[in-house]
Amino acid sequence: MGRFIVGLIVGIVVGVLAMTINPDLPQELRVRLAALTAQVMRSAGETAEELGDAAEDATDEAGPPATTEPPANAEPPATAPATPTEPRQPE
Repeated sequence: MGRFIVGLIVGIVVGVLAMTINPDLPQELRVRLAALTAQVMRSAGETAEELGDAAEDATDEAGPPATTEPPANAEPPATAPATPTEPRQPE
């Protein structure tokens, strides 16, 4: 907890000193952050397009889907009987 408070105080002091040295700093930071955000969004879009193309290529190479018939040695699913085999005795 003490390190956090010391870091917070140091950060505030450095921020105040930076603002006194360069009063246009907030505007410059805003412009740089906007440019960085645009660059990240652009690269994310390009990556998504490349992944989509790779998925389409993989689908094309895989060919048509396999048939969904069960294997020949598969057991039929167990079903419950429609009516009980023994009548229920009252207690």
